[in-house]
Amino acid sequence: MSFVEQVLYYTKDSESPRRYYYWSSLAAISAVVKDNVYLDRFFSKLYPNIYVLLVGRSGLRKGPPVNLAKYLVSHVNNTKLYAGRVSIQGVISDLSKVKTSKNGGPPNTESSGVLFASEFSSFIIRDPDALTILTDLYDRHYNEGGWSYLLRNTPEEKLAKPTLTLLGASNEIHLQDAIPKNAIGGGFIARTFVVYADKKSGVNALMRKPVDTVPLSKLTTELADIARCKGEFKMDDESKELYEEWYGKLQEMEDLADDSTGTLERLHDHVLKTAMLLSLSNRRDLKIGLAEIKESITACQSFAPAARRVNLMSVGAAKSAPGTAVLLGALIASSDHTLTRTLTLQKYWSHFSAPELDSIVEDLCAQKAITVKGSRDAQGRPEIKYILNPEIVKRYLDKQKKEKS
Repeated sequence: MSFVEQVLYYTKDSESPRRYYYWSSLAAISAVVKDNVYLDRFFSKLYPNIYVLLVGRSGLRKGPPVNLAKYLVSHVNNTKLYAGRVSIQGVISDLSKVKTSKNGGPPNTESSGVLFASEFSSFIIRDPDALTILTDLYDRHYNEGGWSYLLRNTPEEKLAKPTLTLLGASNEIHLQDAIPKNAIGGGFIARTFVVYADKKSGVNALMRKPVDTVPLSKLTTELADIARCKGEFKMDDESKELYEEWYGKLQEMEDLADDSTGTLERLHDHVLKTAMLLSLSNRRDLKIGLAEIKESITACQSFAPAARRVNLMSVGAAKSAPGTAVLLGALIASSDHTLTRTLTLQKYWSHFSAPELDSIVEDLCAQKAITVKGSRDAQGRPEIKYILNPEIVKRYLDKQKKEKS
């Protein structure tokens, strides 16, 4: 099993959503590998440092995945680690210092580190510049020559090739306080892997010891092995062709420019960063294969609806309203006013995730705007169809006639 698969397997009895453990595992790999590996993008190098923010209601068990990643990274002990309540200025100051190694090795002169925040809203001491600075530090390829921070009456802080990873968690209410509107449209959310979940993975009172407990020593050893990887990633032609095809379709999306968070415009980099991390999880040959590209595209496409949710939350809009309008518009535009669930998710993935679509459909069914029927696709597999109420179609057509006249 790969490193990520092992984490998912050994935490299967945890109530935390699976996707929380999935992205926390990738963040742990990002933290220990730092800028030791990269993908040549010809005009710059792309490094696999990522910012991950686990979002969900209170009580959804967001803390355990963050704490597991923190434990593993701290025991690999090859990067600077920040947790608790810190100021961004304190982090910058510490990153600029040379630190002696605890195990007697050479001193740590790198400006690389990882920030862990089980509750993101209380992690960064309230500072209007904090998220702006984090946004600037995320782009490792723009800071090849170093990064400096200078304030009046304070000495200049210089960071050599700063490489930051962030893994945080927050409920939706606290996130409104932690992320101001300028950070949503200003680039922080676009650079952050927003991972949203609304259900626990299961119910477990944990009164009995799981059959498979988490082998912390084994996972730490494997993560340390990943940390030793160095060099340039390579992609085979088949993987490049798949990525190019997907990228072309992404650029043709009608709502690309309408995404006020900027997530869609950065999704291509997210896919490549994730593919690098998945490759490191699977093996150590620094090769990105077709499997990694496919999995990365599928995994990263959930960021767009999650980022939209954060944006709507910041302006106080109903989270389901835009998605509802998209679904109704698609049903009206369809020749027979019918859509399958599969086609809807494939075509409108940037507007809603699968759970969000199910919630929208449930509301529309309650309003008798649509009906849901089971059917079979061309291969005989079960499929769900959404059928628009003829009365809704009639109202829409009547409205169009009135507007034209």
